[in-house]
Amino acid sequence: MIERDLTSREIWIMKCIWANPGGMTLQDLQKELKEIFDWEIKRSTIHTYLTTIEGKGYIEVEKKGRNLIMKPSISEEEHKKEQAERMISFWYDGSRQGLIKTLVGDNISQESGRHLMDVLDELEEI
Repeated sequence: MIERDLTSREIWIMKCIWANPGGMTLQDLQKELKEIFDWEIKRSTIHTYLTTIEGKGYIEVEKKGRNLIMKPSISEEEHKKEQAERMISFWYDGSRQGLIKTLVGDNISQESGRHLMDVLDELEEI
C-alpha cells in the first residue's frame, strides 16, 4: 500500500499513464495532458513531476534510446481501492455504512433503494 498521496496535477498525469499501461513516452504524455486536461506543460516541469511520482512508488520510468517510458507500478483500480479505504477509515471510523449513508442521503427513491439493496446483495455473494 502506498502511503503518499498524489496531488491533483499528479493525478492528471497518472490518469494518462493508467490509460496507457503498456507505457508511454514523455511526448505522448504531454500531448494527452493538453488534449484531456488543457494543460500545456514544459518538458522540464513534467520531468520534475515524474521524478516525484516515481519516488512515491506509482510509476517506473525507463530510458529507451532518447525516450523516457513511463509505466504504472500500481493499477488505477488498486489506487482507487486504497483511497476509498483511507477515506472510510478517516472520515467514517472504518464504517462502510457511514459512507453509503452519506452518498445516499435522505432523498433516495424506492427504485434507487431497491437497486442499492441488489448491489449489496451481490457483494455478499462474492
